[in-house]
Amino acid sequence: MKKIVTIGGGSGHSQVLKGLKTLPDIQITGICPSTDSGGSTGVLQKEYEGNGYVGDLTKCFVALCDDDNLAKALMFRYENGPLDSHSVKNLLFHSLEKTNGTEEALKLFGEICGLGNHRVLPVTKEKVELCAKLSIGNTISGETNIDNIAKNPLWNPNVHQITDIFLKPAVNASREAMEAVSEADYVVICPGDLYSSVIPVLLPKGMKEAIKDSKAKIILMLNIMTKRGETDNYTALDFIRTIEAKLGRNSDYIIANNAAIPKEILLKYSLESKVALDGISGSSDSRIIFAPLAVLNAADQIVSNPEVIKETVSEIINK
Repeated sequence: MKKIVTIGGGSGHSQVLKGLKTLPDIQITGICPSTDSGGSTGVLQKEYEGNGYVGDLTKCFVALCDDDNLAKALMFRYENGPLDSHSVKNLLFHSLEKTNGTEEALKLFGEICGLGNHRVLPVTKEKVELCAKLSIGNTISGETNIDNIAKNPLWNPNVHQITDIFLKPAVNASREAMEAVSEADYVVICPGDLYSSVIPVLLPKGMKEAIKDSKAKIILMLNIMTKRGETDNYTALDFIRTIEAKLGRNSDYIIANNAAIPKEILLKYSLESKVALDGISGSSDSRIIFAPLAVLNAADQIVSNPEVIKETVSEIINK
């Protein structure tokens, strides 16, 4: 039985979990950020004393769900009316947490989704806010504000580049999250928004040390595209350096996309100033594994292919 810890936010993390969950003889622990402040999670926080991990956490639970019909129902999101923007999964987990406490809610939600020996954890259960330092010298607070920084009409990528990210207040990682990392055979850093989804999992006190001291092999799965407002003009090497600086150690394996993306799709993304992450295609770094990760979903959005993730990680594990 191989123990695999996955780290990241909701969408990119869930694609990885969809791929890994059918691998034989593995136990997955997904660790999610606790800093979400927008959408349904934000409303639950402001109005009903919810926590900043609900949305990402439940999305990963659903990715590991063993019943497709149940997964679709849990992902159902209401439009208009008093439940506007809320998904069934968020409302259900929030109610379980309020009536049973966090520990029991995690257990019950896992049972509902049929996770078996897999589990999903928030990196911290403490209330915390994500903050970003910009190259212009000022600081912005709140995950939603960081995530949507490029929507500000005054935003300029050459002036408002994110230079660092931190938590306010400084909080401790949960004991369960640190133990999972310490006992892991592999830690997978999932694709996702670098500063608002991925790195926030590495920031609570104790996580960096647990990863640095762990005997686990680190698998870094690179993003396929850059994100306007967070990783403008980033190359793959910029992404790798930034992640490894927060990890406190080098990755053992780096998975990068080499699938061709249709020109019309790249054009659509370029209108939002998003480009394919590149810069290592001719690299001699023996850690890099190229795989055809990029695939289009039903909405013609570029996502990582779970089947390719499964095959690539399986090859690494079975070496």
